[in-house]
Amino acid sequence: MFRFHIDKVDMNVDSSHTKLIKLVGNNKKVLEVGCSTGYVSKVLKEEFRCAVTGIEIATDAAKEAEKYCSSTIVGDVEVMDFSEELGEDKFDVITFGDVLEHLKDPGKVLTALRAFLNDDGYVLASIPNIAHISVALELLEGKFDYRPHGILDDSHIRFFTKKTIFSLFKGAGYEVTFLDRVIIKPEDTEFQTVLEKYPISLLSFFGAESEAQTYQFIVKAVPSENKSEEALQKEAEKTVLEELRNRIEEQELFIRELKKKEAVKEAVLTSMTNSWSWRITAPLRWLYEKVMTRKSPK
Repeated sequence: MFRFHIDKVDMNVDSSHTKLIKLVGNNKKVLEVGCSTGYVSKVLKEEFRCAVTGIEIATDAAKEAEKYCSSTIVGDVEVMDFSEELGEDKFDVITFGDVLEHLKDPGKVLTALRAFLNDDGYVLASIPNIAHISVALELLEGKFDYRPHGILDDSHIRFFTKKTIFSLFKGAGYEVTFLDRVIIKPEDTEFQTVLEKYPISLLSFFGAESEAQTYQFIVKAVPSENKSEEALQKEAEKTVLEELRNRIEEQELFIRELKKKEAVKEAVLTSMTNSWSWRITAPLRWLYEKVMTRKSPK
């Protein structure tokens, strides 16, 4: 059994895989770093008519990926001699689907592969968001428990927020030109966060953070030297506007969820105070308050 294998990528589901594949597009020459068994390569080849070269560290997984890749390279990208393995090959797209968080020095790998992009080429990556509200609430309880999968996957050795993702790519000689998200509510994550446990004021504080429910980022980046200052400025402005729109939408969603939970609490309280058992015990509550008042020090 392969650890990072999924049977099929369902293109009708809004996942990090589908978002990344759609950003690749049709008829592209693709280098897929961390191709696993080729489940993404399969879609790129069969549905998007792409030619995929795969790099995979696990020999058995790479053998499976051979069914869908034009060629596969087995090895560790952190020590790989790309010039020897790729020669003079150039690619339209280089993808890192849930890969960078597994590397000791992802910036070094990004820098090394920049030379293997075509003039109009770009990098795509999906990266978990360590600033998801579920992780933040776990930390407040002193928890940072690794899991077999998800944001705290026990094979992750690097953790990223939106800010550090931008820093990573900038340091490797890229400019982020597009940023998308996979949004997952806290209760739907592997943490199964129960928001009702926490004060509304605390949830409102975390909800004010624009990426509180961002589970993964989908990044598109181009080598800085391939873009003019004017083009970079336009794309930066577009990214900022997209950021603002996403922030407003996410905060509105979070506020609606809080209001919904408050409405449920209010309905339960109203139902309780209007119940027969509440009314019939009113004299006992009155008596209890009187006794406690007399006992309290003057």
